Amino acid sequence: MAGAVSSRILKGIGVSEGIGMGSVLLLPDTAELARRHPPAADVRAEILRYRTAQERVWTRFQQAAAHLVRELGSKDGGTLDIFGLILKDHGISQEIELLIGSGKSAPVAVEQVFQRLANSQKNVKNDYLRERFTVWRDACKQLVMELVGCHSLDAALGRGPVIVAAREITAFALVNPPKEIKGFVREVGGSTDHASILARAFNIPMIIGKAGLLVELEAGAPAIVDGGTGELFLHPAPELLEKYGKLSRAAGARLGGGSDSLPAATKDGHRIALLANLETSHGLNALRRHGAEGVGLFRSEFLFMRRTQPPSEDEQFQEFQRTAQTIFPRQVTIRTADFGGDKLPAFLADEKEGLSTGLRGIRFCLAHEEFFRTHVRAILRASAGGNMRMMFPLVPGLETLRKAKAFVRTVMEDLAARSIPFDSAIPVGVMIEVPSAAIMAEALARETDFFSIGTNDLLQFTMGISRDDLALMDYSRSVQPSIIQLIAHVVKSGRRKKRPVAVCGELAAQPWAIPLLVGLGIDELSMAASHIPMAKERIRGLSYADCRVLARQALALETITDIRTLLKRAEK
Repeated sequence: MAGAVSSRILKGIGVSEGIGMGSVLLLPDTAELARRHPPAADVRAEILRYRTAQERVWTRFQQAAAHLVRELGSKDGGTLDIFGLILKDHGISQEIELLIGSGKSAPVAVEQVFQRLANSQKNVKNDYLRERFTVWRDACKQLVMELVGCHSLDAALGRGPVIVAAREITAFALVNPPKEIKGFVREVGGSTDHASILARAFNIPMIIGKAGLLVELEAGAPAIVDGGTGELFLHPAPELLEKYGKLSRAAGARLGGGSDSLPAATKDGHRIALLANLETSHGLNALRRHGAEGVGLFRSEFLFMRRTQPPSEDEQFQEFQRTAQTIFPRQVTIRTADFGGDKLPAFLADEKEGLSTGLRGIRFCLAHEEFFRTHVRAILRASAGGNMRMMFPLVPGLETLRKAKAFVRTVMEDLAARSIPFDSAIPVGVMIEVPSAAIMAEALARETDFFSIGTNDLLQFTMGISRDDLALMDYSRSVQPSIIQLIAHVVKSGRRKKRPVAVCGELAAQPWAIPLLVGLGIDELSMAASHIPMAKERIRGLSYADCRVLARQALALETITDIRTLLKRAEK
């Protein structure tokens, strides 16, 4: 019986926010498709077949590139340019044809050559460079699919709403996907590869799961993908279908009409500001559509991650200014670049080997003064309209905050001496992401204008786990007693100095956590824009007085199990 199938939740990494509902469509891997083809009987005919396929893929590449420029503009429409260079690389073609000449079929020859090239980058330590191996894989997939007569995502046509699951999803597939596709699940890739970038640009939810994820999926099974939380719900329970169905219908209604621009307030009149997390100015359409009150977290490092050379001061300035002007008079909070650890752009990859694991966030920026000066100048110049805030990531304590503020003051003095306009009163805030900052929140509150709690990193550093470790991701769906205590302390410290406190991590978008966060006294919640309608509906159904009681009860508990039980009761 269909009703006997139990619901399951698979946890991955969300790389493109949004919600998709449909049946699972499993796509075969190109390596498997290539192996099905027998060795070439006629070498000359097989080489000609390869060259014909190459020209056809090249033609489709040109069409796809032109489509992207029309959709995204010349700046971001060049996402596929590197594919053109690969497809026309004579050395690669020569190597493939030599393998065909040795008796390999064209699909197998393509697979072997591109796999070797991909592996040369796959194992590098830098995240950005490691993810570049998917560029080679994307080109390979297109050639193999052309050779075997299986074109991209055509399998989705006429099937109704589907969630496409595959080992890899190519950037080509994201250029103009069939309307039936409501979301993607894949095993290979990362948040800065071309497929993820295009998924975000076109607002298609996408998650990346652990290796072997596809084995756990059942073709045709009903599913929900949440690109904000990285969750994939298989055979979702009726209450989940109802919850996500409401969100989908609300999103559809907004696409056809105006957004809900009214603020979020509890039944007894307590206001909570709902803001959006943003990576580039291309996300502004979703922000307006979903009724966000501003940008609570602009992840500025994404401007750098696809670059072999850092963007100039003017390029950064234009991106920040475009965002601030588009949402004026609503506020935009720019987080200064959060580099370090494995998160380094290509132009800093050479520093990886000698980089201290603790040199991340604001400490990384302070250690790279020339880079940081250009970055801060761009932010300050864009602040001239008066609706911008600046926020420092991973601040460990008061000394580092003071160094960062002093650095900003020197940049301000230079701009003023050159009569370059900027907001001299720009609010400067601190991200609370490490226990040391949370514990010292009272001291930090004296010298900052606002707090924003990054619950993802705070959980990681407090509990000693990696937020990217899929085996431990259940922790990220739980409210740890220690995390509740730290949040409560930060809020209390902020209130004493009348400093607003936001939450911009994953916890902000969890319906079961919102009553607790409201009760703890959080002033702002910043999340994926697609989750804002759900958060508004949730808050409008709450009583602030009841939320305060819930928070006091949660603070008195000592185990995850007890807190889960309390929050489940509050949902009823």
